[in-house]
Amino acid sequence: MTTEPPAISPVGPSFPTDLGSIRSMIEYRFTLLDAYIDINGLPTFLVAQEPVKEKFRELLRDLANHNLSAKIRRVSEKLAISVFPKPNLGKPRKKINLVLFLATIGTVAAASYYLLVFIVDPRLIVAPFATLSLTWQIMIFAIAVLGIVGIHELGHVVAVRRHRMDASLPYFLPVPPPFPFGTFGAVISLRGSPVNRDQLFDLGFSGPLAGFLATLGVAIFVILTAPIVTQGEIAQLVAAKVLQSTAWPNDPLFLDLLGQIGLRTVPAGHVIVYTQLMFAAEFGALITFLNLMPVWQLDGGHISRAVFGDKGHKIFALVAFGILLLAQYWGFAILLIVLMFLSRRPLEGLEPLDDISPLSNTRKVLFVLSLCILVLSSFILL
Repeated sequence: MTTEPPAISPVGPSFPTDLGSIRSMIEYRFTLLDAYIDINGLPTFLVAQEPVKEKFRELLRDLANHNLSAKIRRVSEKLAISVFPKPNLGKPRKKINLVLFLATIGTVAAASYYLLVFIVDPRLIVAPFATLSLTWQIMIFAIAVLGIVGIHELGHVVAVRRHRMDASLPYFLPVPPPFPFGTFGAVISLRGSPVNRDQLFDLGFSGPLAGFLATLGVAIFVILTAPIVTQGEIAQLVAAKVLQSTAWPNDPLFLDLLGQIGLRTVPAGHVIVYTQLMFAAEFGALITFLNLMPVWQLDGGHISRAVFGDKGHKIFALVAFGILLLAQYWGFAILLIVLMFLSRRPLEGLEPLDDISPLSNTRKVLFVLSLCILVLSSFILL
């Protein structure tokens, strides 16, 4: 998840560059039609309508040398470029990032201990890794959870660095037991807006893609290392309510599909018993599914805003809330509504500086992939 950047500041006594110099920079690349100060106090330049993606990126680089930025919008048959000072963002708060990360390590470890010692039936503790102690099992579970969350955020960091966007390091969100996984994930705070829809899409898609691949890796590891038990033993464990057999929609869809492609050879009369480490994979599927909801500042919200624009994003947000309610994610839906209305723009997604240039064809294909990941990660809480 990423949060919105600071608000745009109007022109004032501290405006770093005279308007004549700004006009010259715009005339160098665009056909200038008019210039004025808009109602928000921003110097605005009307230019002729034409493809602007590369020209506007070059203009932003020129303006950045003067501590300025700009946004471009369509006005009737013309394009309007509004120029504004870059906000004073202050120094990154890396100590807070580190403290929250260390706290999250502690809460995930505590939650892993709580889950394996007090929640999971003791008769199952010996099954996952017969040669490992309980301490090692707790550590492996905690590493899997932290790894999925960390790789999800690493995906965002890679996108931010690739596009040279200004963003904070991840703020991990620790949650103590009895919350079963010890964390709500992490948040990256943007310190500037994405340049265009391509950047906005990459920002939203990179985290869920990386997190889903990590989740898939954990699930495959579980399948390859899980014990194979006779059907008679399984029947006894199920009768004793130590085990239960579940499938989609109560498990992530991709887990059912992995079970059907034959990653391991199972002798006749035997069954693979997934270990409690699969809970980590289910957690990864959960955060991937929820983050891909096309709502507000969630990753899926950035994706839908980049693909469909402002109006389409709002329509898909309503659809997403319907899905959350049907899938019985009531608590998450309520939390989202609260967070949305505490923000400056509760019903709007993250707005790129260039909201005119269309999304690239490659990213339109990746959008279909994001929908596939959403479906594969889905399951219903009962």
